[in-house]
Amino acid sequence: MPKASAARLQTVRRPDPTETLRATSDLSLILDDQGLVLEVFSNLPELPNAGQGWIRKPWLDTVTSESRIKIQETLTEAMQRPLEPSRWRHINQLMAKGAECPVLVCAIWDPETGQTLVLGRDLRSMASLQSRLVQAQQLLEQDYLRMRSIENQYRTLFDLVRDPVLLIEARHGRVLESNKASQTFFGQTAAQLADKRLESLVSAPSLGGLSQLLREVEGSGRPAQASLKFGHAKQKVSVHLAHLRHENETAYLLRIELAPNATDQANENHLLQEALAKMSDGLVVTDRRGVILHANPAFAQILQCPHHAQVLGQPISRWLGRANTDLQVLLNSLQTAGGVRLFSTQLISDAGATIPAEISGVSLPQDKETWYAFTIRDTGRRLEPHGPGEAGFSRSQEDLSKLVGRMPLKDIVGETVDLIEKLCIEAALKLTKNNRASAADMLGLSRQSLYVKMRRFGLDRGETS
Repeated sequence: MPKASAARLQTVRRPDPTETLRATSDLSLILDDQGLVLEVFSNLPELPNAGQGWIRKPWLDTVTSESRIKIQETLTEAMQRPLEPSRWRHINQLMAKGAECPVLVCAIWDPETGQTLVLGRDLRSMASLQSRLVQAQQLLEQDYLRMRSIENQYRTLFDLVRDPVLLIEARHGRVLESNKASQTFFGQTAAQLADKRLESLVSAPSLGGLSQLLREVEGSGRPAQASLKFGHAKQKVSVHLAHLRHENETAYLLRIELAPNATDQANENHLLQEALAKMSDGLVVTDRRGVILHANPAFAQILQCPHHAQVLGQPISRWLGRANTDLQVLLNSLQTAGGVRLFSTQLISDAGATIPAEISGVSLPQDKETWYAFTIRDTGRRLEPHGPGEAGFSRSQEDLSKLVGRMPLKDIVGETVDLIEKLCIEAALKLTKNNRASAADMLGLSRQSLYVKMRRFGLDRGETS
């Protein structure tokens, strides 16, 4: 060999094993025959002092507890197959400040030296991708479930509509979907109506009106109405057509308005009256002054009246424990909010018995005046959540607020703390819309006593009534 070539070969630098290990893996360990770490080669910036703290320590002490069994199996497998890599296993290496790093490792055992080479790959980027993939899958599943829920709601509402409704494709005029009312109207199943042209369902004399209706909706983009006759129908019916656009697709929503059936309405009214007559809760309809216009037998039974007709024409305040105060609170709530729910009060029967009750009501606007409907429930037999020694007394703010209006303030407070007295006054002012006179009547106090207590608790900053 020429001397020049030999000199050039001598100048070629042999590869450094350390650089080879750093280039081929993110984490490399050399272990002795006892599993102690002899050398560490790491490309992980999170590893403090490049892993020098692991030297002369068992590899098992540098991983999490659930990874120790995997390491033992990896070392055992490497010794059973000298100079051959073991299977790759996923372990978690402990980093700085207790952080964990997922690493994919394999081991190679050299029987001549008794040392084991461990090669590891950082899996954090893969774990991040897997986490993002799982999140994306979860979002897709949530969207899918939400779409399924919306579709079920749409289908339920679509079938509950009493009028026949058809979804028509705009380009060819074919039926896309039909509800149950339309299937009954045309006497065909959903499969039979699907893909049928709208012109085939309309009788020949009404085809001109249908074409004009389609042109009107297409030109203006607004809903339109026309009277058309369908092939099987005896007379014309009112048809409402609306334009639907979704991205590049266009469809029509066609609704057939049927004339109301007087027999069906009579049957519904009869069923409603029968249900109201058999209700266990009292039902009362009054005018704006609280005079009873209608009442069911349950209301008379609660008041121990022989017949419910005896209460007609009487003011409902006649049987309220705090007649004017309770009625005013109920009417104010109905006039401002349109309804009242679970108003606690007491009823006084004709025999003088006191009946605890809950009243809920709604406002019923009519053409010339407004009526009020109330449901009255007897709560005298309701089990209280407290023991008999507490006499139904509650120490929570929510339960105290419910007791306000059910009994006088002196029976609630007794010898309790000032906080309870303050809460009761606040609840009474809220129920009466800051009407201090009504609040004093509800709490069983005089106005002067209420004002003194309000000043005592710092509640006299509001407007006077």
